[in-house]
Amino acid sequence: MNGNHRSALIDTLDPDLWVQTHRATYNRMAADYTRRIDDYAASEEAERFVRMTATSPVHEPSILDAGCGPGRDACLLKLAGARITGLELSEAMLYEAQLLDNEQLCQGDVRQLPLRSDAFDGVWCFAVLGHLPPVSVPSVLAEFRRVVGNGWLYIVVREGTGVRRTAWEETLPRYFTDFTLTGLTQQLYGANFSIKERGVWSGPDSHHWLHVIAQGT
Repeated sequence: MNGNHRSALIDTLDPDLWVQTHRATYNRMAADYTRRIDDYAASEEAERFVRMTATSPVHEPSILDAGCGPGRDACLLKLAGARITGLELSEAMLYEAQLLDNEQLCQGDVRQLPLRSDAFDGVWCFAVLGHLPPVSVPSVLAEFRRVVGNGWLYIVVREGTGVRRTAWEETLPRYFTDFTLTGLTQQLYGANFSIKERGVWSGPDSHHWLHVIAQGT
């Protein structure tokens, strides 16, 4: 990636440029990412979220794993008793997810979900929202609200401010938006979600991560 392209990403925060860059990056790094991904598994969080989205003890909730990557969380949610649809922008990541026997997978962009309104009891968005520039966040939250209706949303993002660049390798750049708890909460209110739970925890990477459980109003 040349310097002008990097500058455009940081200086203009062009949403389409971000999406194109991340799609290309994850298509190239998918297999390596799947092998090297950290050992942290959100199994307890997945089980709790499935219980929250179930309307009765015998109800099998329908959950969208928005930005499912190689499918690890989708498997956890399925194991906890939910019907899962995994959506991912990167075709190579979807291939990795298929290898884990995830059945309902689709390729798509969280900014414009190729899914009908009120289709899900819950949306699971774990470490995905930060892949988008700040200007795209309101529209993504509005899309989550559209497909979940009065259902539930679970979001995890990294705590911080501004935009940062990282690289899986020097030639595979990634750009992230970090969030404050107050800022994320305000944006969720703006998308017609009510906050049911929020907090901060330290991940295995020593960074602080925000988690919010919200419900459509």
